[in-house]
Amino acid sequence: MLTTYPWLNVLADKLTSYQQQKRLPNALMLQGDKGLGLATLARDFSKQVFCLKPTSKGSACCICSSCLLFDAGNYPDYIDIKPDEGKLTIKIDTIRQLSERLALTGQFANPRIVIIDPIDALLHQASNSLLKTLEEPSDNTCLILIAHKLSKVPMTIRSRCQIIKINAIDKGLANQWLEAEGCEQSLQYLVLANGQPLLAYDLWKKDGLGHRRELLDGFIALIKGQLDPLVFAENCLSKKEFPIIKWLTSWLADAVKYKHSNTAKQHLNVDLAEDLKVLSSKLHLNDLYSLLDKLGQLAQLESTQLNQQLLLEEFSVDCFFASKIKGHKR
Repeated sequence: MLTTYPWLNVLADKLTSYQQQKRLPNALMLQGDKGLGLATLARDFSKQVFCLKPTSKGSACCICSSCLLFDAGNYPDYIDIKPDEGKLTIKIDTIRQLSERLALTGQFANPRIVIIDPIDALLHQASNSLLKTLEEPSDNTCLILIAHKLSKVPMTIRSRCQIIKINAIDKGLANQWLEAEGCEQSLQYLVLANGQPLLAYDLWKKDGLGHRRELLDGFIALIKGQLDPLVFAENCLSKKEFPIIKWLTSWLADAVKYKHSNTAKQHLNVDLAEDLKVLSSKLHLNDLYSLLDKLGQLAQLESTQLNQQLLLEEFSVDCFFASKIKGHKR
């Protein structure tokens, strides 16, 4: 099989059909959530294209010289572009270097493949530079662009790519895969990861449910006035590898829903119903909306250079005092 991720089997078959019919697009864009494994699939497909002795089903043999070169990271006609370690963006110099390499002839008869992961990480000037490459594609070359947020990709680039969107996956297959990996709380982790199986896997390995429980206990203690706001902010910062802002937002959103209905239908955190009912009872509806607005601002500023600790401290102080003025008239 081309992919070890069963929820991508349909996409894997489509890519294989391009190869078998010898009609690889000059530019192919795979669009879907980060936790679906699109980049891994693209890399596995590249190895399959390069393979000199594919199996009867078209899969890479893993033993020919091309497969061995690819596995060693030395295949000359394969270019994998991503942000530098610790960075979130791809700079123009990287794309210029790509253009220079593509101006040269490939070393093998099989197509060259370039993967840009993710394409929405390109800075504005880098996007303009890539556009020139797309407008004058190199012979026997396929660019595979991974897009997580299509809205961030310029229309000029999108219009020059064949786009395949992964709008939804088979949650049953994702759940089975997680269970086979040893995750006993697979359904809960899939919900926690918004249906993204690789994110669910990562959260499971890091005991995400345990950390979420710990953070929620602290949040409720904060709202009750039993925990210092600065201590709560520090706890949030210590868990920055987790989607803290998303968790907090989902709890407050559910608390708003409990203001209107005591049932858990359509709620994001059904397993936390009793805790979130307590949260709802402690905060005025106006305060819930105000805190949600602040979290929205925090989410927009997460990837900036602004002092995240200061922003979290301000939010925590607002939460601390919100419940104390609940009884006041508006």
